[in-house]
Amino acid sequence: MELPLSIRKEIERRIKNKEKLNEVTKKVYEEYKRMMYTPEEPIGVITAQSLSEPATQMSLDYNEKILIKREGIVEPIEIGRFVDELMEKFSHVKENESEILDIPNHINIFVYSLDQDEKLKLKRIRSVIRHKSPRKLLKIKTASGRKIVATDHHSFVIRYNNTIIPISGKQLKIGDRIPVMKFLPENCLSEIRINPYVVHSECLTDTLQLDSLFGEFIGAYLSEGNSTRYFVSMNECDNFRGFSKGHEMHINSSLLSKFLRETCGTGSKNKKIPKFAFSANEEFVSALLRSYFDGDGSINVNRKMIIVHSNSEELVDGIKLLLTRFGIFANKHIDKKQFYLTIPYRYAPIFLEKIGSNILEKRRKLEKLAKLAERFWNSRSQDFIDEINGFGDIFYQIAEKLGLPKRYVNNFTKRQKIGRTTLHRYIKLFEKISKEKNVNISTELAVLRRMFDSDVLWDRVDEITYIKARSPYVYDISVDGLETFTTFDGIITHNTMRTYHFAGTAGIQVTLGLPRLIEIFDAKKEPETPTMTIYLEKGYQSKEKAKAIAEDIKELKLRNFVISDVIDLINLTIKCNLDVKKMKSYGIDTKEIVKHIKLKNVDIKIKDDELIVISKKTDNVNLHKLKYRLLESHIKGVRGILQAVVSKENDEWVITTLGSNLKKVLEIEGVDKTRTTCNNPFEICEVLGIEAARNAIIKEAVDTIEEQGLGVNIRYVILLADLMTFNGKIMGIGRYGIAGNKESVLARMAFEETKKHVIEAGITGLRDPMKGPIENIIVNQVIPMGTGAFTLIGKIGKKNDKK
Repeated sequence: MELPLSIRKEIERRIKNKEKLNEVTKKVYEEYKRMMYTPEEPIGVITAQSLSEPATQMSLDYNEKILIKREGIVEPIEIGRFVDELMEKFSHVKENESEILDIPNHINIFVYSLDQDEKLKLKRIRSVIRHKSPRKLLKIKTASGRKIVATDHHSFVIRYNNTIIPISGKQLKIGDRIPVMKFLPENCLSEIRINPYVVHSECLTDTLQLDSLFGEFIGAYLSEGNSTRYFVSMNECDNFRGFSKGHEMHINSSLLSKFLRETCGTGSKNKKIPKFAFSANEEFVSALLRSYFDGDGSINVNRKMIIVHSNSEELVDGIKLLLTRFGIFANKHIDKKQFYLTIPYRYAPIFLEKIGSNILEKRRKLEKLAKLAERFWNSRSQDFIDEINGFGDIFYQIAEKLGLPKRYVNNFTKRQKIGRTTLHRYIKLFEKISKEKNVNISTELAVLRRMFDSDVLWDRVDEITYIKARSPYVYDISVDGLETFTTFDGIITHNTMRTYHFAGTAGIQVTLGLPRLIEIFDAKKEPETPTMTIYLEKGYQSKEKAKAIAEDIKELKLRNFVISDVIDLINLTIKCNLDVKKMKSYGIDTKEIVKHIKLKNVDIKIKDDELIVISKKTDNVNLHKLKYRLLESHIKGVRGILQAVVSKENDEWVITTLGSNLKKVLEIEGVDKTRTTCNNPFEICEVLGIEAARNAIIKEAVDTIEEQGLGVNIRYVILLADLMTFNGKIMGIGRYGIAGNKESVLARMAFEETKKHVIEAGITGLRDPMKGPIENIIVNQVIPMGTGAFTLIGKIGKKNDKK
């Protein structure tokens, strides 16, 4: 496949430099190839799905636990309970079928979110969402035993070409790999207060140190302990209640018993890891795990794994999460209603170093496993759980640079998956060869190291099923960055498209997400939150000049300077007490303010700091309306600009506004007319023309989609923008735009308002030219496309004609 001749000639006409010509031609060819449609590609369907499905109904089941951090404590909590509690506490809004709460700025709640560098970082929750649950939810189970229940439109994330991108649950397939937490970057809590768990008593200290001794005790309790109302029992002293002699120890303390019941639970099926343990320092966590594994764990050298059992799924999930503090990844299983974890032997060296064992026999077995693991890292053993995918042709690039045959990297490049141990081995090999040949592959090696050092394991999807919804609502949250958060089971998932974001340091709230896409493609003439981005010329690039321009741009109305107002119904007057100091700070004279008030049938007087408006009409019915018009009188600035914020972006001062008036702003001295823009395509069309409006539609739609972390090929957006603007004016996609203006009556009927189009066509005697695919499909005719676009005409010879 080559570039079309017309494009090649255009490049040659524009680029005279031969060296640059080849470079530009190559780039244009790559872009041309990327933008090509394949013959079987259903453009309309893909466009609709790409723009709508990923943006709607992305939610989790009520009972799905997520990991949050508030007031310094990491805790697992049901997403439904979490969102419901916040919505009961703070006011929220209803938007379409969803209830949305933007969390107040003083409330700081964080989640662990995956960034493009594949590291987990704390990100603040910006809003929470709930809406009615569909009848069925998607249940996904991974190879390591992790599970998640969500709506089938909920987004997950996958690796593609060394980039993390979102994918709808509907598009997930068995065999795809999704990220699961392998390392929890948390180590901050050294003590806890007792008051939240038990009533404080003078005989007890107010705090408990999270040291090794306390960790050993908690681990022993989780393994062997039980709490009653007045004492705690541990299997340490003699008793004869069973079939043989047992050992049990009693600690008589109602306060300790209550503390343990509150934090750790009691009974084998109800135990759990105390939530403060997830944020505790390494010393405490290490001792807790060591003590617990000494009690309920076992080490099988022959099977090459560390195993631990429990009757409590919540306890097993907590242990699994605590192990990630040391980068240890455990697989979860269910056997005869008992839950257990298996830790592959490759983690034995870390387990031995960071956790260890107080039991001599178990420690010896650990040491044996650790030695086997050392051989594992240097062997060619395949790891089928910890495989990384979606790395593109990075290995081909390295092989080409190092002059290696591609067969060395062909196997896993074609399959697009490589075990972490194999990756580790190849990184070492590439480093060695690059030094020997003195070839710089630092950029490529950085990508491989990022893959190897990631905080997640790319877990294979093993089961995808549908289950009945268990609660009336489903829930989601919105966070910063790549828009991901982590469940208690460790699965990292993508969140809902945000409805708003904040532009500038003063927090101008701007509509985003699905509502913004609807505004754009329905061609709404006035956006819900019109904004402008105003760039300044070089001579005005200082904070003081930028602020001065911002003050000149911001619209000031009379209400901005009124301290109080009174309506006198007897004398038919309105009296306003003016803030003279504020007016002077904006350079407004009280005597000149009368010139700016354009009201009919009134007399206006200024007396000191008081503005008096006397109605000439004798009735007082419209006096309140008159007061409103008075206070809304324009005094200074550009009409429509309600707020102007100055901020620094890429080493230059930029003004962001709430409200827009592109025509007037471009007339202001100091404004860069070549870059200043607004988010209203109709306003851009009026000032700069239809081609600029088309580009604005594309930019606004792409920015909205990418801001959510979603990936949609830009050609689908370009296709829609072209359809909306091809006749010189902006038309929406719906019934009053493109779909409602089709030439074909049948095509219009097939979209919406069938009765209306049938009656109108019948009354006016409209004819359908039957030129499009839709109308021909309706009447079961061959569509005028492909082989149906032409007719073959040929001369048929006679039967005996040899020719």
